[in-house]
Amino acid sequence: MHLDYNDPISWLNHRYACDAQARNPYIEEKFLSFFRQHESVLHITDVGAGTGANLCYYFDKLKHQQEWTLLEQNSSLTQACRKRLRNFAEQNGYYWEEQENEAQLIADSKRALIRFVTGNLDHIEQCTDLEKADVVVGNAFFDLISFDQFDAFIGKLVDHNVSLLATLNYYETSFYPFYEEDHQIMRWYHMHMKRPQSFGIGMGADCCEEMLDLLAQHHMMIEQESSQWHLKRGNTTMQHYILHFIEHALSELSLTEEERAIFQRWLTKRKEQLHDRTLEIIIDHSDIFAAE
Repeated sequence: MHLDYNDPISWLNHRYACDAQARNPYIEEKFLSFFRQHESVLHITDVGAGTGANLCYYFDKLKHQQEWTLLEQNSSLTQACRKRLRNFAEQNGYYWEEQENEAQLIADSKRALIRFVTGNLDHIEQCTDLEKADVVVGNAFFDLISFDQFDAFIGKLVDHNVSLLATLNYYETSFYPFYEEDHQIMRWYHMHMKRPQSFGIGMGADCCEEMLDLLAQHHMMIEQESSQWHLKRGNTTMQHYILHFIEHALSELSLTEEERAIFQRWLTKRKEQLHDRTLEIIIDHSDIFAAE
């Protein structure tokens, strides 16, 4: 199987179905019911919007007129997002109209006005109007940022009474059949997630606990439930991606020769299982809805 592991667009497209299946229905209903009596336009900002997965997923579920700000720092993903939303409209028979930095998606009497913004979370107040915003959403995003970044971000939401829907926040990965080495391999993998980077140290596998602590410190009402990927035997495309990400991450760590040998033996066995369709991978996440 040939997969372009360096193409984030392909990865995001492949993971969409896994995310849709994993999203926790209780948290989703909490989010939808919280805004059910909201009579005016619902203003939504999507941080780390990628190729527009959140908009595709929630457009039909929300009964409101909608205004979306899709905030993404990778301009190539923004271009891919426009194309994906155009295809989404065409496949569903919706009206689509776009300009330079805006678009409209219309289905019968419901409309979404969409703004495409290049920027990052640290400057969210410059990228979207928090005075008008009702909710910020983020999918598989917050484990990539630091504790301090999330703290500052939540402070801005609280100041403007903006809710948060954070889905698919990474927690841990498990493999079946189980090997004793799994724990050590995952410890190294999580170490890589928390390596020093230009913005600080990402929350990584600690993100759920740290997010809940910070949300509580900011006195927000919090709902949290699990959201799990179960990559069953035969789901080889996603399993290829996961093994590649682990292999790439560990290649950047300063492991000893003995540790690298342990990892290579483990990886060889896992790839053989993938080929034989006997491998299963469980990836646990957490979905969070928080409001004042």
